[in-house]
Amino acid sequence: MKEELEKVIEGDNLNFDEAYKVMYSIMSGSENNSKIASLLTALKIKGETAEEVAGFVKAMREKVIKINCDYDKLIDVCGTGGDGSGTFNISTAVGFVAAGAGVKVAKHGNRSISSKSGSSDVLHELGIDVQLSPELSEKALNEIGIAFLFAPLYHPAMKHVAPIRKELEFRSIFNILGPLTNPAGMKRQLIGTFNESTSRLMSEAIRMLEMEKVSFVCTNNCYDEITLSHPSKIIEIQKDNSMYLYELNNTSLNFPKVDLKNLQGGSAKENAEIIHKLFFEKEKNDAYFVVVANAALALKTAGISDDIKECALIAEESIQSGKTLEKLNQLKEFGDKYK
Repeated sequence: MKEELEKVIEGDNLNFDEAYKVMYSIMSGSENNSKIASLLTALKIKGETAEEVAGFVKAMREKVIKINCDYDKLIDVCGTGGDGSGTFNISTAVGFVAAGAGVKVAKHGNRSISSKSGSSDVLHELGIDVQLSPELSEKALNEIGIAFLFAPLYHPAMKHVAPIRKELEFRSIFNILGPLTNPAGMKRQLIGTFNESTSRLMSEAIRMLEMEKVSFVCTNNCYDEITLSHPSKIIEIQKDNSMYLYELNNTSLNFPKVDLKNLQGGSAKENAEIIHKLFFEKEKNDAYFVVVANAALALKTAGISDDIKECALIAEESIQSGKTLEKLNQLKEFGDKYK
């Protein structure tokens, strides 16, 4: 990738094919650490383009270990991470609410890199086996309607990059690539981003990747989820590549305004307690309303209804009926069965 690296160092953009070639070479183990680190640094300084992101994603998708699910409304709910907000694992909770509402969810995630608790950390504390084989995760997804796909098990080629990512003390393009390379290959996703410019970048990349519907959310140019404390900016990409931009806030759903301090999490154990309490006690507090709001957007993205208020009612029913907790327990029991 010598020519492409020199091009990026000079401040020039890679086209789709060049980006694909570079990432395929990296994922094949053909490049050394210094070249990869130089590329990531040069891209960061130059600023990544949508074509570069899309080309990288195509290469990574070809290298991923895939699982199959024929359900046409299959969805992932995840974020880029790195927002530094310290909130509890909202998207993880949302996955169970969506599954309880009848949508199949393939939650793609990892251990924490920058926060105290990544999705796999909190799920482990909830008693879920986060390292099921791809074969068993596929079985769980098709039979239960939800599965957690632990990224390192599906992206073996990332071993060529993982140590470098850890050493580089800045967000790299891989923060953006992770959410776009789900092993289940679904066509619908809700993705939270750490700032609005990242939402725009990823949404432009998605238009080159043949998706059905993808919603990007960012609140206050900081939070990678709906918080109901400030207006959330939503970018929705449709199958025909049309783009819709709109805002969601607490009044959009007739919900109370939320105090951000009531969304703060802590360790994986503390976050697991917040989620379990929410599912078990069903108390309508700030954490509850935020989970419902994000689940409503997930259901809208899945195509359950275009009416966000109707989706919120469906999400609430999932929690209040006990179906959300049932999905959590089913996934836990599934993992226990195959230990």
